[in-house]
Amino acid sequence: MSIQESGEMYLETIYILSRSGKGVRAIDVGEHMGFSKPSVSRAMGILKNGGYVETDDEGFLVLTEKGRATA
Repeated sequence: MSIQESGEMYLETIYILSRSGKGVRAIDVGEHMGFSKPSVSRAMGILKNGGYVETDDEGFLVLTEKGRATA
């Protein structure tokens, strides 16, 4: 599955935010990008289904190997 440019932007944002050493939540992504929670939620669902992002036990977003390579 190939993703659109907007999906790549979400992945890049998760990557950038995760470099701070803190966990990244969808709300953090939305605030950073200026998008609404429903928009981010929909995008995260698509990225999860595509194998780009996973959620850990604490609810933080984690890029998969495929997600990191795309970001």
